[in-house]
Amino acid sequence: MFKRFRPTSKEFTDSGFSNQVGSQGNRLMNADGSFNVKRTGRHYLHQLSIAHELITMSWPKFLVLVNLIYVVVNLLFAIIYYWFGMDQFMGHIVKSEWDEFKEAFFFSAQTITTVGYGRINPVGTTANLVASFESFIGLMLFAIITGLIYGRFSRPVAHLIFSRNALIAPYKEITALMFRVANAKTNDMAEVEAQVLLGLVLYENGKFVRRYYGLELERKIVNALTLTWTVVHPIDEKSPLFNLTPELMQEHEAEFLISIKGVDTTFSQTVYARNSYHFSNLVWNAKFKPSFRRSENGNETIIELDHLNDYDLVPDVVAQVQQKIT
Repeated sequence: MFKRFRPTSKEFTDSGFSNQVGSQGNRLMNADGSFNVKRTGRHYLHQLSIAHELITMSWPKFLVLVNLIYVVVNLLFAIIYYWFGMDQFMGHIVKSEWDEFKEAFFFSAQTITTVGYGRINPVGTTANLVASFESFIGLMLFAIITGLIYGRFSRPVAHLIFSRNALIAPYKEITALMFRVANAKTNDMAEVEAQVLLGLVLYENGKFVRRYYGLELERKIVNALTLTWTVVHPIDEKSPLFNLTPELMQEHEAEFLISIKGVDTTFSQTVYARNSYHFSNLVWNAKFKPSFRRSENGNETIIELDHLNDYDLVPDVVAQVQQKIT
């Protein structure tokens, strides 16, 4: 059965992935929308984009990293000041070696931030040179941090959430592939467009190849993503999913690659989001439950994002639908 199955749909050749099965991982895209690709052959530092990492990492990780850099830089300069000797400074209160090191550390913090309380000031040439260099480092460091913070705040991001599962559900007189997407933030998204690709492993000319097929959607674009959007691909005779059973889905390593783009009206910029549904993420003979409702006072619509994936199982209608079509 594996060698005989062929979708009748036209192949999509611009997926960006290869047709070779053995040279690619079992999953093309991770569930979070990132590509399942690992690059080798170059040093890690040559592959690393520091600015990209600092702008895209989570806020807690970014703040911890900035504070860590701040502490480490001050510790390094405190060690330098302490090594040259605190006799290079005026106004410090000497009680013990530990107190001297603390004085050096806090003087470093005041210098790098250009606060300069004035109680301690360098009088030696060496200490003045080091303090001058630290002031320069501080100006550069805080300029970079300010730019990164601005970049993080000004970067438009599509805060879309997807249902954990895609469903094969009854649809009109046939069945359909369905998944849900919603905007997790309060910002507006306009002209939201969806594209769904199906990846299948097929047997051709004595070898296994991976083919990609674009799935026609009931509605590929919505004017605004105000509520939840159930993206629907009708499974009719023209669909690559026609006659595909759960067993065939697994046998052909079916994977659905989701791409969503829309306009963030706050920044008037196009934003993107991706997701992937593996054949193991499909739920057959199910339908989504409503995920929004009217508020108690009747004045608002409540979207329950924590119920985006809720569904009910329905009787097995796939065989009945296919029998009716044929």
